[in-house]
Amino acid sequence: MTLPELAVHVEHEPALDRRLWARPALPEHDTELLWTWMHKPHVVPFWAMDWPQDWIRDYLVRQNEDPARSPLLGFVDDVPVGYIEVYDPARDVLGAHAPVLPGDIGAHVLIGDEEHLGRYSVAIGRAVVRFLFKRPGVLRIVGEPDVRNHQFLSLLAFLGFRRAGEIDLPDKRAAFMVCEREDFERLSGRRRRVTA
Repeated sequence: MTLPELAVHVEHEPALDRRLWARPALPEHDTELLWTWMHKPHVVPFWAMDWPQDWIRDYLVRQNEDPARSPLLGFVDDVPVGYIEVYDPARDVLGAHAPVLPGDIGAHVLIGDEEHLGRYSVAIGRAVVRFLFKRPGVLRIVGEPDVRNHQFLSLLAFLGFRRAGEIDLPDKRAAFMVCEREDFERLSGRRRRVTA
């Protein structure tokens, strides 16, 4: 179920000629899809949420009830492709392990649909970063991907994130990644000129 009337972000990606958008992830509509993605071989090692479907539903309920979190479903045109969990890092486990600052925002990103990995990853990544920087008061985007997730770390570097160190979280060794607005805009502008 797409529910485009609930969209919180919509943009047209000219390089792909596709519409990228996101809406809240809703337990009553999206549990089965998220459960399917959480059992995909490319997701399990990094999310470790290959749980029963009722656990995934309960997890989505908790995410929606937590004022420090915003769970979203991302689409390319009318195809659901991924899950985005926006969070306040100061009120997250990350805040206890890394030097987060006022104006920081975090996001966990999962591309569940394998057909949209690869060339779509950059477009989806850019759309997520643009969406986050449009939120009031956001100065930096931070994240803590697993240090073993080399493909995702490479994507973040391409988007303008820098590795600000490594941290030990309860469930993983993570790279503390930071994206300043200026770095993202500078890299995006330069790449747009080169490809135009």
